[in-house]
Amino acid sequence: MRPMKKDKINLYLIILLIALVVFLLVEERFLPGKSRSPQYSRSSTELVGMVMQLIKTDYLEEPNPQRTTSGAFRGIVNSLDPLSAYLDKDLAASYLNKKMGSYQTGLTVYKKYGLFPVVIAVAENSPAAKAGFKVGDNISSINDNNTLLMSLIETDLWLSSDRPTEEPLRLRVVRGTETLSFELKRDYMPVQAVQTFTDLDGVLRLHPSMIYPGVINDIKKILAASFNKNKPKYRVLILDLRNCSGGDYNEARSLVNLFVQSEQAGYFEKRGQKENLVLKEDPLYPELNLIIWVNAATMGPAELVAGCLHELRGATIIGTETPGLVAQRENFPLDDGSLVVLVTSVFSLKSGQRLLDNSLPVDIKLTYSDKIDRDYLDKTREKLTTLR
Repeated sequence: MRPMKKDKINLYLIILLIALVVFLLVEERFLPGKSRSPQYSRSSTELVGMVMQLIKTDYLEEPNPQRTTSGAFRGIVNSLDPLSAYLDKDLAASYLNKKMGSYQTGLTVYKKYGLFPVVIAVAENSPAAKAGFKVGDNISSINDNNTLLMSLIETDLWLSSDRPTEEPLRLRVVRGTETLSFELKRDYMPVQAVQTFTDLDGVLRLHPSMIYPGVINDIKKILAASFNKNKPKYRVLILDLRNCSGGDYNEARSLVNLFVQSEQAGYFEKRGQKENLVLKEDPLYPELNLIIWVNAATMGPAELVAGCLHELRGATIIGTETPGLVAQRENFPLDDGSLVVLVTSVFSLKSGQRLLDNSLPVDIKLTYSDKIDRDYLDKTREKLTTLR
């Protein structure tokens, strides 16, 4: 029994070391009054050194330096927030070469360190949809790689490819009390477009697939034809930002500017610096009634659009909570070819609400179910009765 007990102790020591370094890093990064140069107390530094020495001298066997270092880096960086990540040499190359228009499985997932990636959207007619994936599925492994310690970036890299692949991914999924196995090809290419719907009287619904470069021009053309000042066809616009999980922040700013002008629509904040989100153009549709649909796959630029229009134009937000992923990242290459991706700037609404790890303020909250599409329509009909 002694060797097993020693194994457990050694494992606890490694976990303690990672936890200590994470604590010191987070403390230096977020507590007020801290400079860029870490000012750790002697006792904290000695404690880290003591744990490192214990691992070196008392661990079951001589640690593999490369594996131990990579594991420590991964644990430290991946645990900071959902958007930061440590990527080894191979993953780093894939990440740096990835294009916005990549081939996918049709799954959109959300991932926090230490938890399984959870499916938050399944694209219609995609390999994932045809295989029977459902929102709420938890992916426990990809090609026999456990997903618990993966970052969101790493998970997304596994689920996408720069070219269509014939060799399928093997995914193991936890659904309720069941464990299921799937094989998925990465040969689905999402179309970058804006869909239009008229499923409610007097209402135009626009659904951009993402906030892609050029989306603002596509939306302008649709609005020009639909909301002519002399004889508008509709009285309300729904911006359907569900499953809108990526894109460009400059396009997001221009989209907000279509409806409102502001010297400070919000701000990106990095260490001690704030950069205001300025909407300088005269808005083309300053009086248009706005309703915004969101869900758990409304991420990043789409969350910025929804949040700003909610605060500055009083747009009503209907849907489920969003993940809060409005931040900018920077890449820091390491000498061995690996890469650290860190969040260096976080967006806050004008009110001060940060949109990193915080949901948008949702006015009419919905709970996901098989009939949620009908719920969006029903709640919107109710809201229409209160609009001019």
